Amino acid sequence: MVLCAIAVLAAGQQGFARGKGIKAGEGRLHLLFSLDLVYDTNPGYFPEDATGDLVLKIRPGFALNFPSESVSFDMNAKVGYDRYLGVQKAAMRDLSAVAGEADLKLGINPNGTVSFFLEDVFSRTGDPRYTSFAGKFNRTDNEAKVHFQLKPGGGAMMFDLAYGFFLDWFDDSGVNATALSSYAHRAYFSGKWKFLPKTAVAIDFDADLRRYPNAYQDGSQNMDVNAIRATVGLLGQITPTLSLVVKAGYGDSLLPSRTGYTGSGYRSAIGQAELSYTAGTTFLQFGYSRNFQPVVLFVYFGQDRIYGRFRQQIAGKFALSADVGFDFLSYGTSIQTASPSDRTDYFLTARVAADYYALEWLNFGLGYSFQGVFTDYTQPLNGSAAGYQKHMIDLHVGIDY
Repeated sequence: MVLCAIAVLAAGQQGFARGKGIKAGEGRLHLLFSLDLVYDTNPGYFPEDATGDLVLKIRPGFALNFPSESVSFDMNAKVGYDRYLGVQKAAMRDLSAVAGEADLKLGINPNGTVSFFLEDVFSRTGDPRYTSFAGKFNRTDNEAKVHFQLKPGGGAMMFDLAYGFFLDWFDDSGVNATALSSYAHRAYFSGKWKFLPKTAVAIDFDADLRRYPNAYQDGSQNMDVNAIRATVGLLGQITPTLSLVVKAGYGDSLLPSRTGYTGSGYRSAIGQAELSYTAGTTFLQFGYSRNFQPVVLFVYFGQDRIYGRFRQQIAGKFALSADVGFDFLSYGTSIQTASPSDRTDYFLTARVAADYYALEWLNFGLGYSFQGVFTDYTQPLNGSAAGYQKHMIDLHVGIDY
């Protein structure tokens, strides 16, 4: 299972504002467009005999923002097409797919002592990489959430309670991909107490009741998982330039009993330690995290991750960035065997990029990325290796008017 392990650049670290947009009543409509031309050495995530290809990714979209003290509304949406050109092998064109993402947030009394939010996050992707299988696995993800927030004491304390219904659904691609589909009931709770102006104690809890409704063609059925995680920690700015996140807690997969399954669940300490440095236009971050996730075939994997991020603005027009992450993944017992799994993977990601902002809402970029899974494991369903490596070079044009 590939993780969402590639770090996403936080908008607050870029320092480049979007355009003024178009006035829409009391709000603003922003027009979005991105065009990427990518050369990918292994678009199908094959373990060997990979064929490279050019990919054209087109994403028009919009952002609609209505700030208000009583009822606020924010929506962002992009939809487009990933076109594989088949420059080396015509069969690569079959990976082409419609893709996009959207999110919305409706807030009632959003800045008050008591607030209520309705939220939704949707994505449709043609990226074939989701499991240990090579090929194409189109899927739709969506989480609808109701969110209650309480901020007593003038904002010194904040409590959040939320429920989300999550859907991860695969198209029927002829390789029994629907067996990978799942849905989940999710619960979230967090509390923060700001005992100093820039330092807070935080407690977080989440539950992920994951269900897999479809069986594989060989009759194997993914195990349901009732994952819970709880951490307590400190969030603070220790100097004008250094900030620290330290969290520690416990995670448990709470596996139900099932005849014929001998595996034990994930029960272990989890947590995070992260140090960030911000000075002027320079941002540097290093961190370590330990957690686990539900996964098909193996019920869960434990994840130990080391990561780093770098951002540098130059002359108000240029931005340099670098990200690197290394994950050690330890898997549970396979649902298709009676013996504990000895599968461990090493997942390495890296990216460097340079962007030029011709205008505050127009940028051009050049980037290089690497992804690789290193493992000796072979897939029980088709006997092929589960590891892969790929390099990607991309040219980017982005509009956020």
